Formats: sequence, structure tokens, C-alpha cells
Amino acid sequence: MGTAKFGCQLSQNNSNVDEAIEIALECERLGYDSVWAYDHLSPYWIKSGYALECWTLLSAIAARTKRIKIGSLVTNIHLRNPALLAKMSSTLDNISDGRLILGMGTGDKLSRNELLSYGYSYAPMTERIARLRETIQILKAMWTEEETSMNGQYFKTSRARNYPKPKQTPHPPIWIGGKHQKLLDVVAEMADGWNYWGLMKTELAERERYLQSRCHELKRRPDDLVESWAGTVPIAPEPVRHTNTDGILSALSTQTTVRTRYFIASFPENSGPEGYEAFADAVRKIG
Repeated sequence: MGTAKFGCQLSQNNSNVDEAIEIALECERLGYDSVWAYDHLSPYWIKSGYALECWTLLSAIAARTKRIKIGSLVTNIHLRNPALLAKMSSTLDNISDGRLILGMGTGDKLSRNELLSYGYSYAPMTERIARLRETIQILKAMWTEEETSMNGQYFKTSRARNYPKPKQTPHPPIWIGGKHQKLLDVVAEMADGWNYWGLMKTELAERERYLQSRCHELKRRPDDLVESWAGTVPIAPEPVRHTNTDGILSALSTQTTVRTRYFIASFPENSGPEGYEAFADAVRKIG
């Protein structure tokens, strides 16, 4: 199934863009495969609601880094028209010279008030899934076709042209974040990867079995999908870094299976270089 890879979920709750860029550069130096930004305009878990916007931040990081992949974890389908997202993602893939991973999600009940406060709607699950499907259909078409016309239930395009095309061929990978079975149906049908947060091993194994069965029904190889964990990393007091590494490995063992081959860490605010290095060491030990 290949060597495990790892990434970093950036902190966005301050105005210091240079600090976020420095973290990305440090992760690049340490051999991280990716850095990620969340797509929240006013995060519900931060009392002040303070946050740098996902796509503009990723553009700044793309311009300052050379190797590390950049991704959204995850882009909320409520916030942008799919045709606009096709243009934005194509532009960012060009800025980064083909390093974009487009993480996508439908939003959940915890983000409902945030969306409503900005004037967006919050639809029932069935509608959100339908919007996700149409969004991916439009993205793939506008990334690869000369013109895109689509008359969907929620989104419409008429001979829409999208140039320049993304650098990656056939297009940037799409990862879907979430754990609902209806989301896993879309993962099996349309995505290149699946990201989960907050699943313990028993529940994760159930989701994996369901996803594999849906892939087989659709004649897809489950191993062609990247399965990625995301979560907060427990950082022990320094200076004994191997203690951090052991603690991280122990925590990951309760939330992953052998199918989890990608690990995306969210670090506590006071984490220094040692924490980033300890996480890298831990994932390398997984192999």
C-alpha cells in the first residue's frame, strides 16, 4: 500500500501570514508531504471567530514554497459556486506548479451558525450530498474540457471556459472529508481520497468495510483511494523528544488501521520545531 505520508494542518487564528509561511517552510524542510488550511470564515471552535481565509492563505504559501503539496481541509461547498471554484483551483494549481490537493466537504451542523451568519444557507444532508456531486461534476469538466455546459438541480453552466487548465493531469486530486455513509458513497464514486477526523478504530473499521464494498460495486480498487487521518497531536513536554514520538504513535494506534496511509496533524498553539519533528518521526516509524 506504499509508504505512509504526512502533512500539517496550519493554524489560521492570527493575522501573521509570515508565521504560517514559516511553518510551511519548516514542514517542507522536515520532509512533510503537505500543508493544509481549513475553510472556515468564522471557526465555531475559536471564541473570537478569528481566522485567515483558506484559499488566499494557500496562494501565499504556494508562492513561497517549492516542493510541499498544499490542500484545503476541507473546502465547504456552500461558500463558492463550482465554476468559480474550478477557476480558483486551476489558478492555484498553476501558482504551485501542480501541488494542489482539493479537499472538499458538505459542512456539518457545527458550522451551521457560521454559514447563516455570513448569509449562506445550510441545507439538509440529502441536498448537501447532491450539491457535492454536482460540484465535482462541474470541477472535473471545467478542469479537462474545452467548454462546460451543465443543467443541474442546483448549479448550471453554459459553455463555461476555464483557462489556464490545472497543471496536474488529468486534474488535481479530490479528497472528501467526513464519515457519513452518504459521503462515502460519493468518495467511492468520484473521489481520489477520503479524510476522516474523530473516528476510533472500531467505528473506522466499519466505515472502511462499507467504503470497500461500495468501491467493489462500482468496479473501483479500494487501494486506489488515499485514506487519511486528521487530528490533534499530543505533544509531551520537552526536552525528551522520543517521549513525544512514543505518545504520538500510541494515540495514532487508537484512531487508524493498516489502510490509513496518510496522517495530517493539527498541533497545539505552543508547539515548536520539536513537535513537528516528533510527528514526522512517528509516521516514519509506521512505515
